[in-house]
Amino acid sequence: MPAARTLGTRLPDGEDNGGMHVPHDQTPEALESAEDPATSETPQPTVEPRPQPKSAYELPSKKNTVLRNMVWALALTMAVVVVVGIAFFGVGSDAGREPLANSELDVAASAERAQDVADFPVAAPEPGEGWTERSARFTTGESAQWTVEYTSPSEHLVTLTEESEVSAPLLSSVLPGATLEEELSIDGADCQVLSGGESGATKRGISCQGEEFGLLVHGATDREELQALMERALAGVRE
Repeated sequence: MPAARTLGTRLPDGEDNGGMHVPHDQTPEALESAEDPATSETPQPTVEPRPQPKSAYELPSKKNTVLRNMVWALALTMAVVVVVGIAFFGVGSDAGREPLANSELDVAASAERAQDVADFPVAAPEPGEGWTERSARFTTGESAQWTVEYTSPSEHLVTLTEESEVSAPLLSSVLPGATLEEELSIDGADCQVLSGGESGATKRGISCQGEEFGLLVHGATDREELQALMERALAGVRE
């Protein structure tokens, strides 16, 4: 009888395994496949992307652009209010504001121009030592008015107001709630010493009525300074 033949598996490169049978899952190809992690069916953990930190500098958006515009508009409005308030009300007290050094105030010349249209003799008194002329103006209308402002020797604002007569509307506008303290005669004119004011600020005034004029001197100062200015004003209108 012919000898029995055992079938074997040929190894790569023509090598014989000596007639031994190698299981299919032990072949080099199967081993290589089992060891390859790429072909493994084990699920890999999912790595979520790490959130990126936000930048400190944001790109312009509709929200922050509108907010920025509102802030700028508010700041601009406040600046305008401050400027207008300073221009209208001034800074500090009236007595503390000195005239500009380069201002050319000539009360006498202003009085001459006012006299051309006024129906009363315009007073332009020389204020005397320690007094400073601050402003002079003449206004027309239903009742023409001449006004001169001074800084007194005691650094108070004193105002000389003249119309054709010292009327009740003039007193109420200058000395609200005025009360009579004394009646007297100054340089032949009938005069009154008054006191009044508002918001707790007490002012004094002296009014004198002549045949063609009415004079009122007032301010938050003592009677002596008011009377000294009134005496000069009366001497001026009677020259």
